[in-house]
Amino acid sequence: MSHEHNHNHGDFAALRKKNKTAMKTVLALTFTFMAVEVVGGLYTGSLALIADAGHMLGDSAGLMLALFAVWFAAKPPSKRKTFGYYRTEILAALVNGLVLIGLSLYILYEAYQRFTNPPEILTGPMLLVAVGGLIVNLIGVKLLSDSSDGSLNAKAAYLEVMSDLLGSVAVIAASLIIMFTGWTIVDPIVSGVIGLMILPRTWKLIKDCVHILMEGTPNGVNLEKLQSSIVAVEGVLDVHDLHVWTITSGRDALTAHVLIDEAADTDILLAKISKIAQEEFGLHHSTLQVEQKNCKSDEASCAKVT
Repeated sequence: MSHEHNHNHGDFAALRKKNKTAMKTVLALTFTFMAVEVVGGLYTGSLALIADAGHMLGDSAGLMLALFAVWFAAKPPSKRKTFGYYRTEILAALVNGLVLIGLSLYILYEAYQRFTNPPEILTGPMLLVAVGGLIVNLIGVKLLSDSSDGSLNAKAAYLEVMSDLLGSVAVIAASLIIMFTGWTIVDPIVSGVIGLMILPRTWKLIKDCVHILMEGTPNGVNLEKLQSSIVAVEGVLDVHDLHVWTITSGRDALTAHVLIDEAADTDILLAKISKIAQEEFGLHHSTLQVEQKNCKSDEASCAKVT
């Protein structure tokens, strides 16, 4: 019996460092402008501005949680946490998603309350604050966009800022409509739209987080194709106990028991299988257990399982 461990982390640490820098910058911008929107919303009487400020508050809390997760996930493995603390990032993304859903539902409730009694709104200051929010969110989206595909934690932060960007556009539209038509009911309508538009993406984020926590097969990895590719290697008779899961975003892991011909060169076979896992399936963290069988004495039982 033989084992092989292949752990190629590539640019994982560099990606986390880049995410951390971007998140710090966006947090400073978001938290500062959140205060501006709260003051602006109270001054102008606009629920849409206050709703957008509520999203920014969620963004700020989410970014702080995401930064904490990045820091905590960098802690080295221990005897009790042999994979380290990478899952902290997934838990943070899950909490962020749940918080966003809560905020959206609250905004929808407040919008419903205002339908019956739309307040007077100062559209000029409302428009000015909304334009400022749009600029801040455009900067935030730009800073986080490069890292959002490589980390669910960064993706959660990116979606929060993206929702704010869309919210700012909606508030600008609302202020212009109210300014030229006097239809103050537009304000709670736009608030409701802001509350609704983040729900589908947030739901997908939560599903992705739960899938990882349940150690589901990563998206993009065809387990049957992976098994067939390993069995196709000359000298491999069978593969069983094959598992592929995600430790954290950007780090997928593979474990398998590989039955090989006793006459085969174990090191060469393991190198071939590792190469297939890396180049064809993007799996850079693999643990393979090799079991050998003498095919010369038992030809019938050594037929490949397909």
